Amino acid sequence: MAERRKIIFGPTKEISTLKYLLLHLLVDGLPSIIVSILAYDIIYNFSHSFILSATLSALIFSTLSATLSTYLDRYLMRRGIRPPGIRKKEARTKYMISPESGQPIDEKVIKRYEKALEFSDKKSENYVAELAMLGMMYLQNAVAYDNKDLYLRAKEYLARAEEAMEGKNVSFETKMLVDNLRSKIETYKYRFGER
Repeated sequence: MAERRKIIFGPTKEISTLKYLLLHLLVDGLPSIIVSILAYDIIYNFSHSFILSATLSALIFSTLSATLSTYLDRYLMRRGIRPPGIRKKEARTKYMISPESGQPIDEKVIKRYEKALEFSDKKSENYVAELAMLGMMYLQNAVAYDNKDLYLRAKEYLARAEEAMEGKNVSFETKMLVDNLRSKIETYKYRFGER
């Protein structure tokens, strides 16, 4: 029985929750605790106020912890590893992509997928599929809003998908996504004044 492949936007490697938590503890927790203890000690020596030193060290701890946590997640995403919380969040969201529907796709959704595309492995088959899907989203909005700029953006994504597909052995599903986008663009080209 053939296995169906899913198109995943963004990083495709997974990290276990235990490894992720240990990595956070090492990169984010320990430095934050050490800095907050040092901050408490230094502030207490200067002010001799327990409340002031405890409050400021807690503030330093939370700020440093949040900053390091954000940078760790970004580092993992750049390396092609999707943190556990992000994987669950994106898995719940589904969108119907069909230019014939006349229903626009929210611009925030498209921007989120474009942002995820930045973290994708540009040599993977998934990257080609993501480009084709983004082209289809722009085409759907071009039809819904009757906007030629969005249509040209869809053509740009088609060109990028075809360029990324060159020299790669991609699956039938990915080829069909690109061919479907090409076909839809051809269908609507007269509507947007192209010949």
